[in-house]
Amino acid sequence: MLLCLEKIEEDSLERTPIAIIGCGGMGRRHLTGLAALQRSDFNNVELVAVCDLNTQNAEDLADEARQQLGARPRVFSQISDLVSAVPQVVGVDVTTDAGSHHKVAVECLQAGLHVQIEKPLAITLRGCNRILEAARAAGKVLSVAENYRRDPINRLARALIDDGAIGTPQLMIETSIGGGNQIAITPWRHQKFTGTITLDAGVHNADILQYYLGDVESAFGRSHLFEKYRYNNASAGPGGFYAKWSSQYPDRIEATGDDAMFAYIRYKNGATGQWIYHHAAHGQARRAREVYGSKGSLIAPGDRNGRPLKLYFDGGKEISDGQILEYAPSYRLQPVAAQLFGSECVWTYSFPFTETDAKILATEYYEFADCIQNQRQPEVTGEVGRRAIALVYAVCESGLAGRPMTLDEVEAVAVDAYQRDIDEHYKLV
Repeated sequence: MLLCLEKIEEDSLERTPIAIIGCGGMGRRHLTGLAALQRSDFNNVELVAVCDLNTQNAEDLADEARQQLGARPRVFSQISDLVSAVPQVVGVDVTTDAGSHHKVAVECLQAGLHVQIEKPLAITLRGCNRILEAARAAGKVLSVAENYRRDPINRLARALIDDGAIGTPQLMIETSIGGGNQIAITPWRHQKFTGTITLDAGVHNADILQYYLGDVESAFGRSHLFEKYRYNNASAGPGGFYAKWSSQYPDRIEATGDDAMFAYIRYKNGATGQWIYHHAAHGQARRAREVYGSKGSLIAPGDRNGRPLKLYFDGGKEISDGQILEYAPSYRLQPVAAQLFGSECVWTYSFPFTETDAKILATEYYEFADCIQNQRQPEVTGEVGRRAIALVYAVCESGLAGRPMTLDEVEAVAVDAYQRDIDEHYKLV
């Protein structure tokens, strides 16, 4: 768990000037996070510029920023122009598509900027390593915007496990089934060279699997493409942020990227994991997150919905109310999260999705600026982000090799049969 920081009065906070790079749906979501942080007592960020190759998207986001933040950031289509024209910018928030992450992040780091980047860190392990090398050479902060673990309910789950509420962890089951044959938010999430849904969304689960129970040693399984064609259902995406683009998508696209993963996981601490991510399933959808230990079990409700955790013990004992806090004495949210969610010991909440999403993104921004100002390491470093991607690709590589894959060999790119053509496409090899 993270240590609590002393509350800082808003008037004394230094504002870190940043730019958002990537002004599509994710950029719009991140802007709401900045607005949530601005309304708090912990506003340590100032948005001074936005950048996108699509100038209209950048102009639109700047207009939204004026409405939400009270000031309009400057607009750019090239990072180099932004850097030369707005020298006060010290950090950037990268919210472009996954396939461009390594190019954008490396250019920003080489320009001397600190980087917060949306998950996945990069589209392959070589892409991750390219970014990590650039961050080390520049001596700059590199933070991965992984939001599921920042949900207060997942913070509480981690504390319950760490504090021994269910004893020694033995088994974690992470299940996500649904999706059918619909386009998942944007077409690029169904193309192998731009970021499959199993990577772009599955990396969340890969991070949670390791956030709950620690480092994974190996994975045995396979990935698969079930739905060759995907259909446009005019989805507005999470929070409705993608509605302005969905009407522009074709009625049908041909998918080239896998849409399902099935894995058996071995943790370094001896625990076992079962991971099903099936985003091409028809019929009844299912979401489940369960952890079994030597003294009991923990059932989690998913992410960003605020529903309470449940503890189960032998003899039929169930705890699913505020009493659950007694089993997690170490649990305390950081002050910024405590203010945003209303308590330092949140066990349930009932905010709309868009508000919850904004609050979590606000905590990411606060931490990013705090790390820049105080030369601290973020919670989700580049190495942590890379480890989650390594778990995703360990499953993919395992399916081709027919054997378990250790995450160490995947991170070191000692195996790359699945990723090789992606790396060749981007000239990473």
